[in-house]
Amino acid sequence: MATHTGNRSGQLGTPNPYIPFGNFVGLPFWPGGLTLLAAAPGVGKTSWMLRMIFDAAAAKVPAAIGCYEHTPEELKYRLKLQAEAAVAGPHHEAYPEAVEARLAHGSEAVLLSLSDQEDTIRGIEQTLIDDYGFPKKGPALVAIDYLQRVPVVGLTAMLPEDRRAGEAAAALRHMARRRGWAVIAACALRAENFSRTPDLTALLGDERVPYEADRVILVQRAGAAWTCGCVDLDVHTLKDRTGPQQIWRLTFWGSRFYLSTDDAGHRHVNR
Repeated sequence: MATHTGNRSGQLGTPNPYIPFGNFVGLPFWPGGLTLLAAAPGVGKTSWMLRMIFDAAAAKVPAAIGCYEHTPEELKYRLKLQAEAAVAGPHHEAYPEAVEARLAHGSEAVLLSLSDQEDTIRGIEQTLIDDYGFPKKGPALVAIDYLQRVPVVGLTAMLPEDRRAGEAAAALRHMARRRGWAVIAACALRAENFSRTPDLTALLGDERVPYEADRVILVQRAGAAWTCGCVDLDVHTLKDRTGPQQIWRLTFWGSRFYLSTDDAGHRHVNR
């Protein structure tokens, strides 16, 4: 008699695989999910992800950002300014004691400075498990900045940046599912799409980039900067396996590298 090992589609009580283990800076994250965060340079991708991993660490969720663009010192400087924003708003002076207390909440966040010649996804995964005690299987938040810089070795040599993205997205998705981590990676846009109506073809790389992702979010400026230098951003969900497409708004407090999810107009004297 043949033995069937497949699952029946009609079984009752099947658990929801998309239940979030946390909501950080406006985004819910679930085990095994891969999110791509796309935007033109200077719109705040790194700052948003940095705030996400800080808030996750403050909630006692293992959290790390691996950055091919910035040093740990640069990331720590941004975190300090973000702490100032959290306690004093976009421009007011912050008391050092309050800033230090805020920073202490997320002090276990891991900041990794990565090499685009050496630090593969597998290498990052093992570093987080072996050196920082990340769970071999369980909730964690990992941010990668950014997708096109992840080193991918082909048959004979390192793939060029314009061909890496699809393989890198696949590797991140496999890591997320294998470990039960949530992964968010910044993604570059094609230059001609910086200000056009967004769609999935705007992402730099081959068709595997949006295909591999569970969620694709694109951020665009919403009009000119305010007189104080802050700027409104429109956030477009272009793809989401867990829910509908949608658009919402954030405010980027550029002088403090802070993405605000609240209506911050009352905290500015003039726009």
